Amino acid sequence: MEIGKLNQRIAVLENHVRKDAIGNHKAQWEEIFSLWASVTVGNTQGSATEEANTGVTREIQRIEVIIRQTPQTKRMSSTAYRIRFENQEYDITGIVPNYNTQDYMKLICESRRAGAKDDFC
Repeated sequence: MEIGKLNQRIAVLENHVRKDAIGNHKAQWEEIFSLWASVTVGNTQGSATEEANTGVTREIQRIEVIIRQTPQTKRMSSTAYRIRFENQEYDITGIVPNYNTQDYMKLICESRRAGAKDDFC
């Protein structure tokens, strides 16, 4: 991949548990770094679908993000990290590293467009 194709800016968020003033634990997403990426509409399972769960219909939009593979991005996992792209947060559902050339990696991401939001998902 050519470096010029990494033309979109994304932010990587990490999940942290913080205590409030009275000792309650709360999960929070904090931006830890930002980087350049190539973002395309995902074609692995379709670009957008709808899902009904407990009477709430939500749209799920999937994107594929290609980023440079660095020591910082290699430690990312799908459970503790998510990305922000164009003011929309996307959960990482898959990470595909390139073991042959060790230069780029692909993130499979999806967003929750409607329905109830919680602090972790």
